[in-house]
Parts: sequence; C-alpha cells; structure tokens
Amino acid sequence: MSRSTLLSALVFLGACGIDNSVERRSTTEVFLQEPNSLVDILWVVDSSPSMADEQQLIADGFESFISTLEESNSDFHLGVLSMDMDLDNNKRGMLIGNPAYLTAEGNYVAQFKSRVQVGVDGSDKEKGLSAALSAVTEPLISGSNAGFIRQDANLVLVFVSDEDDCSDADSLEGLSGNACYDQRQDLISIKRLIQDFQALKTGDATVMASAIVGPPVNQQENCKQEAWPGHRYRAIAETLGGVVGNICEPDYSGLMQDLGLAVAGEITVFNLKYAAVPATIEVLVDDIPIEENADTGWSYDPAYRQIRFDGSYVPERGASISVSYEIAGPA
Repeated sequence: MSRSTLLSALVFLGACGIDNSVERRSTTEVFLQEPNSLVDILWVVDSSPSMADEQQLIADGFESFISTLEESNSDFHLGVLSMDMDLDNNKRGMLIGNPAYLTAEGNYVAQFKSRVQVGVDGSDKEKGLSAALSAVTEPLISGSNAGFIRQDANLVLVFVSDEDDCSDADSLEGLSGNACYDQRQDLISIKRLIQDFQALKTGDATVMASAIVGPPVNQQENCKQEAWPGHRYRAIAETLGGVVGNICEPDYSGLMQDLGLAVAGEITVFNLKYAAVPATIEVLVDDIPIEENADTGWSYDPAYRQIRFDGSYVPERGASISVSYEIAGPA
C-alpha cells in the first residue's frame, strides 16, 4: 500500500470514529409555581363500565386533594364532567349537578364525592379532551355551565380514564370503541387540542392539565387488563404542566395530594420534555441550587421523566424552578 493510500485510509477511519461518537445534547426547562389563588377545577371522568372502582378511589381520596386548597386559601370553583360525548347524550359537555359547580360554601365535600361517581353506563368511546373543551367554551359557558369559568382564574383540568382519549369530532359515531384505536387517523390531533386549550386564557391566568390514566405497556405489571395506556391524556398533561398519575394504583391518597398541591400552585411533580441522564441533572429554585435528596430536596423518576419534590421541601408559590440536564438518547 502506498503512503498516500495509507494516509487516506487513516483519515477515513478517523472520520468514521468521529461520526460514530456519542454527542449528548443539553437543555434547560423552567417551571413556575403559579401564585394565583383563583382556580377553576374541572374533573373529567370516564363513565364506561370498567370505571366503578376508580371513581370510588377518587371519592375516597378527595380530602387529601381539597385540604391543600383549603390551607392555601384558594378561591375555587369545582366541576365534574362525564367523558360521554355520544350524539344521543343530550347532556354531553354539561357539568353534573345543581348547582353546576361547587365552591367553598356549603357541603362541597359530600357533593363532590357523589358527583365524581359519574356512573358506569356511559359510552365506550371516551372523549375526555373534547368533553372538557366543550364544557368551557360556548355555547355551554353561557348556558348550563354559566359562572363556572372566571376569566382571571387559572383553569385546571383533571382527566381520569382507563382508556385513551377518543376525541373524534363525531367522525366515529356509530362505530364500536375499537375504532378509537384502529382509526386513530380520524381523531383530532393533540397539537390542535393543546392549542385550543392554551387559547382559553390570556394574561396571567393559565391552563394546567393533569391525568390519572393507564401507564405505558412496559409499566403495567400491576394493572388490570382493561387499563390501556393514556398516551393522549399524558401528552396534554406533560405539555400543560400538570401531574401524571397511574390509574392502577390501589390507593389514590398520595396522588390526590400531589394534584391538590399542583392546583394550589405548589406543584411537587415536574414533567420533563425529554429523558434525562440522571447524573447530569441540576435543579435551581429562584437561582438557588437544590440538592438531590428524596427527603429534603428532589429526586428523578426515569420511568415518567419527572422531577419530584416528595419530601419535606416543596418550592413556594411564585417560585421559578429551573432544571438543566443532558438528554438521554435522541431528543
């Protein structure tokens, strides 16, 4: 082999080595603990035949949820909605009960526990996202749901379902629930729904979504057979900065407390956009470094891409939380 040929081969091999190297990308995400004490909370609950146990778990855990709002002196409106949006349901999009929403006045605990058990005779096509959007837009906010939405209040949506969302603009009407999975191309895009929700608020008020749904397939070892992964609800919750919980949990008390803290503006769980390399994560609260410590600081849950403050420390309302990390795998 000539010297020039050998040199060319070495250059080629060197170039291959560079091309095959792992180059990690870094990112920083910033979250805010919203200080607004006005909050309109909409629980959107699956009313299909498999949901009786889960509805009872929500009712049982309600004190864990509402106690945080009471302690923070939040001024709340509380509504409950079924996911049944079939055309033959003449109450679709309407809040359950009379009055249509609950406040701190009266026996709201008992009333919520009754309302959230929405029944199990609803549609097998769970359209939670379109049901929520219908409930908080015209014509219902000037009709049966009048007064629930306050323009200067934060809007919080909580979706509870053991199926994925089937919001379809009625294109699958008359078909079985299997069409929600077999004909996903007919569903309203998540991007459009996110834009519709974000457009509901301007100024300082925000829209936040949380979801208690089926986990991904590879994390369903403790799930009953009927719990399908809630990919679309999870995407909404991750984008709109809420809490994602596992509907297969046998007790919702801890999850309900996390939801209550998030609603009150004291979020304990922050969903990252990407999977993080754990050793590279740095967390700042109001520019002050916080240690990785499950008891007194934060911890990272790689399964759900979450930074969690589950111990004695929770960032205060109004705080800015900055999370910097290297992205694990392709972004």
